[in-house]
Amino acid sequence: MQRSKAEAAAPPPIPPPVIRAARQRIIFDISDLILYLRESRVPTGIQRVQLNIIHYAITDFREKANPIIVYFDPNRNDWIFIQDEAFLALYEATEAHATADEEAFQALMQGLAEGQTLPAYLAAEPRQDQFFLANLGSSWWIENYFQKVRELRKLHDLRYVPMVHDCIPLMVPEHCPKALVEDFRQWFLSAMLEADAVVTNSHWSAKDIRRNLALALPDAALPIHPIALNGNMRGHLALRDLAEREAVQRILPDGAPFVLCVGTLESRKNHILLFKAWARLMQRHDAAAVPYLICLGRAGWLFDEAAEFMRSHPELHERVLLLSSVTDGALATLYEQCLFTISNSFYEGWGLPITESLSFGALALVARNTSLTEAGGDAALYFEDNDPADLDAKLEMLIFDAAKRQSLRNEARLKAKIRDWRSVADEFLQRILDTEPSASKRQAQFLHLPLGRLIHLGKAPPGTPALEAALGAALRDGLHWHRPEDWGSWTKPGVARLCLPFPHELADQDALCCLRLRGPAFATPIKISFLADGECIFGPIEREIGRGKRLGLWFQLRLNVPHLCIDIDGGLGTSLGPNDRDVGIGVTHLMLCRAEDAEARRNFLNAFPEFGLASRLKGRAILERIEIPAA
Repeated sequence: MQRSKAEAAAPPPIPPPVIRAARQRIIFDISDLILYLRESRVPTGIQRVQLNIIHYAITDFREKANPIIVYFDPNRNDWIFIQDEAFLALYEATEAHATADEEAFQALMQGLAEGQTLPAYLAAEPRQDQFFLANLGSSWWIENYFQKVRELRKLHDLRYVPMVHDCIPLMVPEHCPKALVEDFRQWFLSAMLEADAVVTNSHWSAKDIRRNLALALPDAALPIHPIALNGNMRGHLALRDLAEREAVQRILPDGAPFVLCVGTLESRKNHILLFKAWARLMQRHDAAAVPYLICLGRAGWLFDEAAEFMRSHPELHERVLLLSSVTDGALATLYEQCLFTISNSFYEGWGLPITESLSFGALALVARNTSLTEAGGDAALYFEDNDPADLDAKLEMLIFDAAKRQSLRNEARLKAKIRDWRSVADEFLQRILDTEPSASKRQAQFLHLPLGRLIHLGKAPPGTPALEAALGAALRDGLHWHRPEDWGSWTKPGVARLCLPFPHELADQDALCCLRLRGPAFATPIKISFLADGECIFGPIEREIGRGKRLGLWFQLRLNVPHLCIDIDGGLGTSLGPNDRDVGIGVTHLMLCRAEDAEARRNFLNAFPEFGLASRLKGRAILERIEIPAA
């Protein structure tokens, strides 16, 4: 049919927009891996776990994982996006760290800081995509980590899935520095509220997580998935060559028999048990007949007792060698040439040196405790935990009965359950991608503001009830807060927000919201506003806090809302000093109570003597009551 002139002149129809199906995308946070590689290019087991899983996510399972790789840069106070090519270059550099160009590696590391931030990257991504933030290392050392997770949730469909390698600071705190125990405790409580699921490395670790979760959040529902780290480490250690064999020969006389113990030099690893066992061996046998003991690991915490034993037994220096680090090729040679390996830690989350040992076909002598029995399975030979007599008997048999040792080694090679890292990575990715939202339900169940109780907005003091410790961190909303300190938290210049779950029992009743603020080194004008359901209901009121002074504000209000937000505007801020932070105002405590609760008001005043009449008259503190009129 012939077209009319009007039809011929008409523009072609506009095709309908292409609507792409939503993707599932895993955001891998490798902050602790980058921190480690800035100090050392020789990865330990935990670093290899991350490197291997993410390597397969980028390569073999790219369509499944749609990976995004980031790390946290404290200088930019944000996650920084890492190109896949840059990660693969890091992976190759750690695999061949003995021969790779050091200058090129440092240039690669420095170049990472030039990437765009994660929020900027995600802003250009389709809004319908579903994101999973997975941290396979640790994050407890990152300032205000969970506030950043919450901000991402506000903008994107995000599920948070951390890997908890162990609960060692909570289970055996005597083997950890006190500061680590407290920092980990607070991180754990917040992580259990923020996570949608948790992956871990053993059934033992999963049991520990559940036990500590139940103590903090009784009857909390949180999916916890143990995934065995029984990947074949042999394939991911550099191939040894002549130079590597010579490196081992420089450690020991050529052909000298030795036993290998791999693990950080710290009290938890129980090296002193081995040192005492070697001392007894040298008493019962000629020193030349006793094999060398090579202890390979960096110096860690609380190693003083074991070191002192070594100093007081100089004969051990002939047979016990402490090495801080070797190349991957040298490590491979040590595993292949040792008589057997030994793992005798008091407590572990998995036991990667056992996995490495079995990967190389070496027989592993293992203490029967915690997750070490999962790592060793049926292939390891066990001695009773911290039992010198049983350890001595097993050592005597393995060292001096070559036929029995070889027989056990052959059995171990048949029984070892070692799988390729591709399989391990696939299981991790699937568990992460199967995660359904659960954090918001747990937060609604447990995050309630206790009436009449002071909530500390800094690092919770030891002994603080678990939920109150977690609540103090959860109330600080947004990214305008500095890290919590023992006394409280500094706000950043600008507006910082507190977001309070408003107790339903206070609905439509007269209530007091009490704030305690701290001034910085210079007099600081501030503005405070109250918001409910996103609308400002009061303020801003303006006050000034004198240099180093304390300000107590009691706001009387009557509301019926699920959440109450308080905006604290510290203006342009004040510097704490050269090379230090710019801050707005210090916020130390908060309390919500019924207006007629005289005991709660007294407790507030008793907790802070500066609000006494004499102190107020001298101008060291200000206490003010402000009524917020009903809407």
